[in-house]
Amino acid sequence: MNRSRPFSITFHHDLAAIIGLSLLLILAIYLLPLPALRIVLGGPFVLFFPGYIMAAALFPGRDDLEGLERLGLSLGLSIAILPLMGLVLNYTPWGITMLSTLLSAISFIVGCSAIAYYRRRRLPLEERYALRLELDVAGWRSGGLLDRSLTVALAVSIFAALGTFLFVLAKPDVGERFTEFYVLGPYGEADDYPQWVLQGQLLNPIVGVINREHQDMNYRIRIEVGGQEVEQITDIHLAHDQKWVERVVFALQEPGDQQQLRFLLYREGQEEPYRSLHLWIDVRALGTPRPVETPGTPAVSTPVASSMAEPSPTPSPTPRPPEAPTVTPQRQVTHIVQPGETLSSIARQYGVTSQAIMEANGLEDPNLLEVGQELVIPQPE
Repeated sequence: MNRSRPFSITFHHDLAAIIGLSLLLILAIYLLPLPALRIVLGGPFVLFFPGYIMAAALFPGRDDLEGLERLGLSLGLSIAILPLMGLVLNYTPWGITMLSTLLSAISFIVGCSAIAYYRRRRLPLEERYALRLELDVAGWRSGGLLDRSLTVALAVSIFAALGTFLFVLAKPDVGERFTEFYVLGPYGEADDYPQWVLQGQLLNPIVGVINREHQDMNYRIRIEVGGQEVEQITDIHLAHDQKWVERVVFALQEPGDQQQLRFLLYREGQEEPYRSLHLWIDVRALGTPRPVETPGTPAVSTPVASSMAEPSPTPSPTPRPPEAPTVTPQRQVTHIVQPGETLSSIARQYGVTSQAIMEANGLEDPNLLEVGQELVIPQPE
């Protein structure tokens, strides 16, 4: 009986093909918006290419290893090489990033390819290893039971590893689900919260929400003092990893010390708060002098009239402006202009007129206020 000839395909340019596919992966990651190509090339790049090239450098001969043995060794070496590469990168100035990992793996592949090519060139042509796909059913049947069992076990292990990798790609681990909720001061810092305000004075903290729930979420925010709502924000719709950051403007109307200002975050369909933050703040009645919060700025200015009561023996080198002398001494406090405030609203907070604030600060246009501007607020004795 004639024995059928095995089906065989031989490819001699395996080293160049792997280098080309690795470079194509880099293009797919950084230049081309092709996520499918990244997945198709990323699996072999991680699980196969480094180990295959190293095995080619260690065993350049055709008869050094069997086909399945070389395949299994390639997978095992790849799984061992990349973690060691990451360990080395962790102690370098570049650290473990996608770019540093890709460049390191490409450099390893190109270096091992050069060694494998050099060692193959030293062997006779018929003894050099070449990638060969061969199907020999008759030879398989004639082999021993132990050889066939080991071959099947190795093949099953290889396909199981590939299947596990594809499953992880298709259904990644979701990880922890949570929502970030924070409150910042009016200047975007976590240490500039107001300690006290006047009754009716506007507050403008920055409130932020970041969705880490791995699904679309709807939120609402309630701001309250002593159980009484002062502001509510609804219809906050965020996708996964999307954030919402807004400046919230509101006022506190009830005077009192050490009041708890609570910021409550609710998820859609829930009556209980999902996240809660709070600040302690004093609310003082109108007319209460405002202490100076900026170092070096006096809370009460010295009236010019009192400084002119004592005659000076010599003329002052700097002439005084004609409007400096005042007839009636006044107690003065300062106010920092907040976003959304007008001259009229500031005057109402302190129980004075807009014209008095304009005269005390030399303002010509009441509409030309700037956020952060310091105003002197005159208060009659």
